[in-house]
Amino acid sequence: MSIRCAKASVERSGEAAIKERESFTGSAMGVTTLDQSFTEDFPVWDKIGAVVRLSYGIGIYGAMALAGRFICSITGIDSMGGFHPSFDAILEGLGYAVPPIMALLFILDDEVVKLSPHARAIRDVEDEELRSFFYGMSPWQFILIVAASSVGEELFYRAAVQGALADIFLRSTELVSDARGMASLTGVLPPFVPFAQAFAAVITAALTGSLYYVAASPKDPTYVVAPVQRSGSAREDLKKLFAAWYERRQMKKIYSPLLEGILALYLGFEWIETNNILAPIITHGIYSATILGHGLWKIHDHRRRLRQRIQQLKSEGKKSNKL
Repeated sequence: MSIRCAKASVERSGEAAIKERESFTGSAMGVTTLDQSFTEDFPVWDKIGAVVRLSYGIGIYGAMALAGRFICSITGIDSMGGFHPSFDAILEGLGYAVPPIMALLFILDDEVVKLSPHARAIRDVEDEELRSFFYGMSPWQFILIVAASSVGEELFYRAAVQGALADIFLRSTELVSDARGMASLTGVLPPFVPFAQAFAAVITAALTGSLYYVAASPKDPTYVVAPVQRSGSAREDLKKLFAAWYERRQMKKIYSPLLEGILALYLGFEWIETNNILAPIITHGIYSATILGHGLWKIHDHRRRLRQRIQQLKSEGKKSNKL
């Protein structure tokens, strides 16, 4: 009986060792694949995919600029948003870019992410965008798509949408023929008359966040594949893991459009203060380039450390084989 138990125990331990070896091999293969996916020498198909995404993005932002011009032609407002190249506008754009950049870099810091699940969700949003859209792009392609997004979005959201809403608030209405817009309601709502531009900025920010939620919000999966767990504790651990994953997913749905809405509101007030669309374009471009560039740098740094770890494991394996 003792011999049988010892034999069974040896067989079980042998099976466990085989399974452990297989799991280690699978994880090592996964790590190697992840490491290869971030190499600087991208395969041809990845380069083609990057060009396709670049062309698609430039086409979308170009269409937004044209749509903004069409809206401005209908409403009769300036389609260029008071564009005037000047040194003051450049300085204002640089100055306005500092607060949101510093705030988001603080939120995305590793120590903050470890302590706050909300910061973790915001980083997940940024990382997902980097890996899904900017994967395989060269530096000049990255700069080109950032510039196109800055110009296209500002001409559409700021010059067209926000400008049209502000003009509607200030335009003559049918209530009083000799009054202008909100001024015709001064007898009813006098405190709100000076805030027509602010109302337009708030509505534009809400519209931006709503459109981004519809267009880019992650969809819930139809089903989830999970290993079958026989023990009750393992099933409970799996439920907790799934609940944590779902909570992070819901946070991503919230924070992704929320960040876009807050940035749109900030740029809207900047345009009101500067009265030159060049300033928010510069702010938008510097903000996007800094945040996305920081994220790409973190990915490349992670790739470098991953390579070093893989090389260390290979060297240790060779030494153990020799012994």
